[in-house]
Amino acid sequence: MVRKPVFVIKYWLCWILFFEVARLFFLLCNYSEAKAAGFSTSMKSLLYGVRMDMSMAVYLTFPVALVILIGIFVKGFTHPRIIKFYTGIVLFFVLLLVGSDINIFKAWGYRIDSSPLKYLRNPTEAWASVSNLPVVWIFFGFVAALVATGYAFSYFIQKNYPLSGEKNEKFSSAMAILVLIGAFIVPMRGGLQLAPLNQSSVYFSENNFANQAAINAPWNFLHSLTHHTESEKNSFVYLDPKEAALIKDSLFVAQNKFEHILTAQASSKPNVIFIVWESFTEKATHAVIDGVPITPHFNELKKEGIYFSNVYASGDRTDKGIVAVLSGYPAQPTTSIVKTPVKANKLPTVSATLASQGYHTSFYYGGELEFANMKAYLLGGHFKKFISKNDFAAKDQNSKWGAHDGVVAQKVIDELKNTPVPFFATWLTLSSHEPFETPVPPVLNGTTDEDLFLNSLHYADQSVYDFISQCKLQPWWSNTLVVITADHGHRLPRTGKKIDDFKMPILILGGALSVTGALNDAVHSQTDIAATVLAQLNLPTKEFAWSRNMLDSSAAPWAYFCFNNGYGFVQPGNYFIFDNVGKKPIEQNGTLNEYDIKKGKAVQQLSFQDFLEK
Repeated sequence: MVRKPVFVIKYWLCWILFFEVARLFFLLCNYSEAKAAGFSTSMKSLLYGVRMDMSMAVYLTFPVALVILIGIFVKGFTHPRIIKFYTGIVLFFVLLLVGSDINIFKAWGYRIDSSPLKYLRNPTEAWASVSNLPVVWIFFGFVAALVATGYAFSYFIQKNYPLSGEKNEKFSSAMAILVLIGAFIVPMRGGLQLAPLNQSSVYFSENNFANQAAINAPWNFLHSLTHHTESEKNSFVYLDPKEAALIKDSLFVAQNKFEHILTAQASSKPNVIFIVWESFTEKATHAVIDGVPITPHFNELKKEGIYFSNVYASGDRTDKGIVAVLSGYPAQPTTSIVKTPVKANKLPTVSATLASQGYHTSFYYGGELEFANMKAYLLGGHFKKFISKNDFAAKDQNSKWGAHDGVVAQKVIDELKNTPVPFFATWLTLSSHEPFETPVPPVLNGTTDEDLFLNSLHYADQSVYDFISQCKLQPWWSNTLVVITADHGHRLPRTGKKIDDFKMPILILGGALSVTGALNDAVHSQTDIAATVLAQLNLPTKEFAWSRNMLDSSAAPWAYFCFNNGYGFVQPGNYFIFDNVGKKPIEQNGTLNEYDIKKGKAVQQLSFQDFLEK
């Protein structure tokens, strides 16, 4: 009677052991983070994470229990090959998730969930994101892991599988299996507590990496896949709505007194060019590697305009950054508004506002605009002309993403030469995206991700500078305003502080500018670009309710940013980064009071509610 339920229990335990070994491998692959967390703390993730391992193991064991239960009465289900076949299939997908999770965490800083699935709609771009990895070695490693674990499970099943039983044991065996299935509900939901298991159930440390390590990757992926409710309800309600509204309104109070920075000679409709620089982190502007400055030309261009040195990206993805720049709209922590065109089309955009004033609008990108559903958003933003990957000759397709920045820069110049004025043009660069390929010899000799990334920024720096240099030769330059910014920051180069990953530059320059060599070090957000530019053009900004004029000294200095299920709030002298899973700050600095925390909570709560109501 006991052999069959005992086999099920042993099979369940095997999966728990598998997940613990996988966690050890995760820690090993992220050795620097584990070392920083401390050996003892990192090892505790094995203990605290086993609760989630037990839950995931139940999900994988349920079908085995059902097969054995059916096998008690149906002879064809008594052979171990059924369990072996099932286990092999499951192992393939589980190992795929475990392996993908390691690379996703290295790139993005969070465990795998369902969000990468949206990028599979564009397999070319998805491949470009991973092609810098040692794909061949990863493939052989995956095959080796699959063979090794498959053999181990096969051996266990063969040695322990109960092939048959006495006829008079059928009823008792079936009852035992049914009782066991019922008992499995307890570890499946994480215990007998009222709330079922979730990510915060395995959080145990002040160190965020240790908490992340405790998460079971396949469980996290399936949970995200089956709890895709971000478009249905607000999961970030911290405050009474009235209190949240009062706090949010106080953050946007301003007297609308700001400096006009356009020359008297500039017309009321200057041309406007946005350069949205892929992964342009503020850290890079200070980086000098082996005597080589990473962005020497950008640093030179600072002298020609107004440099905003204390700006924070709204999110951590290009699709979020484009919305922040063009719509002044904050990013969402667990999704992106461009994924839902019916919502994105309700956003105001700088392009639509300028188009209504007679501007000719165009968007330039060396890759595929369909990626992450951006083209639908851009079309809704009244961009009339698009240049993308398909507009470049095959010989110019030097990057796995598309055409390199230098090639695209020349295309933008050629197109703008024949574009009627006034025009509004946006150029989204791509060469500093993984896999960090450049068409010129590298200036850095290293081969680490950091070396490759910084080298790609150095190339992009040259491309942007060359573009500006050619713009200066055009007859329309004296009446043109240029904004150089980023789509988001970057984790590299590592500083040990997550906040630095969101800090990004903004530089306003151009022939239409009356101010040069100015530095603005007040705290600003990427979302503030829209209101700042439109105010200079004497156009209304009321629709851009989440955007503030960076040149209005009466505006409160603060910035909000979010990432996968977390957010940060920055003010002069203090900041904090809050993890929505652990429901506590994971990084902070300066003196913070309860009201400071409420400010960040109010912005997250109401910005996400606004997203839901679009």
